[in-house]
Amino acid sequence: MAIPLRFDVPVGPDRMIDRRSELAELGRAAARRTAIRLAAPRRFGKTSLLKAHVAAALDAGHRAVLVDLSDVGDLAAVVARVAHAYRGLHPSAARLVSRVTRRAGISVAPTGLSLTLERAASTFPSREQLEPVLLQLLDIPAVLHRDDRILTVVCFDEFQDLLRGGSGLDGVLRSVIQHHGDAAAYVYAGSHPSLLRALFVDRERPLFAQALPLELGPLPEDETVDALVRIFDDEGFGSEDHGAALDLLVSELGGHPQRVMLVADRLLRRLQDGDVGDPDELFERAIDDALRATADLHRATWGARAAAEGHVLRLVAEGVSPTGADAQRITGLSASTLGQAAERLVEDGQHLGRDGRRWWLIDPLFTLWLRRSTV
Repeated sequence: MAIPLRFDVPVGPDRMIDRRSELAELGRAAARRTAIRLAAPRRFGKTSLLKAHVAAALDAGHRAVLVDLSDVGDLAAVVARVAHAYRGLHPSAARLVSRVTRRAGISVAPTGLSLTLERAASTFPSREQLEPVLLQLLDIPAVLHRDDRILTVVCFDEFQDLLRGGSGLDGVLRSVIQHHGDAAAYVYAGSHPSLLRALFVDRERPLFAQALPLELGPLPEDETVDALVRIFDDEGFGSEDHGAALDLLVSELGGHPQRVMLVADRLLRRLQDGDVGDPDELFERAIDDALRATADLHRATWGARAAAEGHVLRLVAEGVSPTGADAQRITGLSASTLGQAAERLVEDGQHLGRDGRRWWLIDPLFTLWLRRSTV
């Protein structure tokens, strides 16, 4: 039987749960031509929201594009990603991309993942050769706007990875887009909140104060439960016990978008296989299945951390403040060592969150794995 729950890839706008306020804010910002920097940890639905924003912009009669900059390794990869995305904006844009790249003697792979030389050369194009190409590509929204006065909405996903393509590329980008005025509205999204924030709040950076912040938080519990109950009803599993299990699931996982959908998927699979039990039993079995599916990831996360950071993660998983006296007694580490480790984890933005004196692990399954593991 087909499983209607998707947790392994970004979902389409029709399957997105809530995010109405964030989507409305992105729409209002686009109408005002105000840039937004959208921050969220990985697996929090950031790309799904960007796709919904692109779809809404298209429905409103604008052009819209999502440029994926995740894990770009050099300037050639940045040029390839931008060219691949922009040539889908409009037939005129496709011709412009072809013209720009052809003049530079390069071609873009159909996947947009790489560049290749169109003519023999002893070396791969240098930064001096590629930077003018990037400048011309980035200016395509303005070129199109001069012809038809239509707004282009541009969403850069994993924008902080732009700097992997070379130092100063944020300055290269700003040198073009600062002149776009009514031609384009930009969203800069990233899953490393501290790195993304630094690009816009550091006075020494070219994009200082060039975008308003928008953070993506957990899903609201009531609406998430309602959405899952509808899916389970459609699959023929609409009993009161199943609804109670879903309520427990969403509450215990703190509204983490991907983890909620993963565990709900495991619960639905069990029900389709004929599993029965009270809400607590069904929930625990689904959690066990999800922990088995993610165990390798948790081991890798744990293994990549320094010793002090590992202590901090385990302390927080057990509900102990990493900056309190109990943490020093339990670990034998000094307050400064634990505090510095905690700050590094918060700045990284992937595993540890803090709000005043409250600390939490961003991934609720990682929290459960730490509580149950012996590492």
